[in-house]
Amino acid sequence: MKTPLDILVIDDEDAFSNLLRLDLESDGKYVVKTASSGEQGIDMMKADRYDVLLLDYHIGSMTGLQVMQWMNEAKVDTPVIMLTAAGTEEIAVNAMKLGAYDYARKERLELTHLPILINGVYERYLFRKELLQQENAKREEEKHQAAVQMFQTTVRTIAHHVNNALAIIMLRSSSYERTAKKTLDSETANQFIKLIADLKGQATVIESIVRSLVELSNVVYINYVSDQSIIDIRQELEKNLKMMEDQQKIIV
Repeated sequence: MKTPLDILVIDDEDAFSNLLRLDLESDGKYVVKTASSGEQGIDMMKADRYDVLLLDYHIGSMTGLQVMQWMNEAKVDTPVIMLTAAGTEEIAVNAMKLGAYDYARKERLELTHLPILINGVYERYLFRKELLQQENAKREEEKHQAAVQMFQTTVRTIAHHVNNALAIIMLRSSSYERTAKKTLDSETANQFIKLIADLKGQATVIESIVRSLVELSNVVYINYVSDQSIIDIRQELEKNLKMMEDQQKIIV
């Protein structure tokens, strides 16, 4: 756990705040700042980051709950210990609903127990933060995986339709070639057959490109989670591009 912890006390009773500050700072495990009003405390939280906030309910023109509402709106996630008085149990409940980690009765607060309370709250805060980070990372991973799966599915769908079209082109080209040999004179037939051969060659190149895209999508899907995947994808792409260039040279 971090040492020393930066503590902010917001309480309009200076004598109480100073007593907490002197006692907590006596062993060097805490650095304590104090604010005598909600407005001052908010200004201090805007300027600096604190590890734990000790927050009184009655603090001048603002209440502790109003300070917590501002913290929620400003997305300040400093863990809060609400300081309450006798007969204000409802305030403690409302503070917990707003996100307070714990509460303590001021008239029953023991200085020997306060560090235990602060450390316990801070450790729970760290645990919740780590858990939230893990959940966010998991959600991002699931979104990433879904995007990769969609990419792979899209490529395969396109490949399916293109391959079907290419198959029809190849079959019809063979049929036209046979018809040309039977119905056209030799010179015209040869020109027509050469044209068909060129079309078949281009169709072969298109088929190769589609196959390369499918193979590339497989590499992305299998290896996208690791840094090595970047190298694999680059190598796979370079290999497929070289193969297409070689085929184009043969056709020409």
